[in-house]
Amino acid sequence: MRFTISDTGIGIPGEKLGAVFERFTQADSSTTRRYGGSGLGLTISKRLVELMGGRIWVESEVGKGSVFSFAVPLEIWACARRPTAAPVGTGPEAPLPALSILLAEDSPDNCIITMAYLEDTPYRVEIAETGAIACKMFELGHYDLVLMDRQMPVMDGLTATRTIRAWEQANDRPPTPIVALTASALKGDREMCLAAGCTAFLTKPIKQEVLLQAIREHSIVAPSSSKEESSRMDLIRLQLKSKSANRIPAYLQNCRQNVIVMSDALDRVDFETVTSLGHQMMGSGGMFGFQAITDIGGAIELAAGSADTDASRKWLGALSIYLDGVETISN
Repeated sequence: MRFTISDTGIGIPGEKLGAVFERFTQADSSTTRRYGGSGLGLTISKRLVELMGGRIWVESEVGKGSVFSFAVPLEIWACARRPTAAPVGTGPEAPLPALSILLAEDSPDNCIITMAYLEDTPYRVEIAETGAIACKMFELGHYDLVLMDRQMPVMDGLTATRTIRAWEQANDRPPTPIVALTASALKGDREMCLAAGCTAFLTKPIKQEVLLQAIREHSIVAPSSSKEESSRMDLIRLQLKSKSANRIPAYLQNCRQNVIVMSDALDRVDFETVTSLGHQMMGSGGMFGFQAITDIGGAIELAAGSADTDASRKWLGALSIYLDGVETISN
């Protein structure tokens, strides 16, 4: 598929066309130029397009404008075979479990929308207007999952998450999935939420299908009744159906090897290696369908980048446990 974006701007001289995609490069590099910018936009665009297996180019005429185009290969069959949308809980997928969900949200409007999203599901939702109320309700009740708004009065969502995690640890309770909800999408926000103890991170405005998918993904993991495996997640079974499915076992094995390498690096106080591998896994996990690897990889990168040995080992342990619980089944 090809995308074309045209403008009627000042245009770019022919001899400058080859440089506009280079990092920190502008066609007009003089100190008196009329048009600003960091020079990173086209570099980032080029990198993203190339990661998708595509190409990007530009045609321009001075005084008349420019035409930027990029083409990427998309698998049409993935859309053509997608089943017709059906109500949640129906169709070939397994029926949704009857979960008890705690929604920590101070905005009445957001509460109404979230409740509407979950109306046709078997989920039972209780609302806490502040982080402090959410902590008290969590201690007194039983919840399978928490939807935690980041900005709330009295106690914010991250503080509430840390309080819940401390209470769970003090009372020898397994961690309950906590999905952070935030209107901020700045760099580092995901890592801050994960470092506070959140399981996942969603950016507002949140679409219904995104919320439902997050609940489905992060609520299927329950503590084992076996005493021997009480601290481990249930086995995660993955049906390998896609064309690239045969690459997943090798990818997972590579991730397990990275855990060993990063552990050795931490013993040597080599944070550079840990930061680099954490960054790689943050970028690759979601591409293979493992959002948890992306999330934990980002947390590892952040912790190692801050030279925090304890946090790095904590997230490395979480990654190792997750990988041990993944089993792939060819179909």
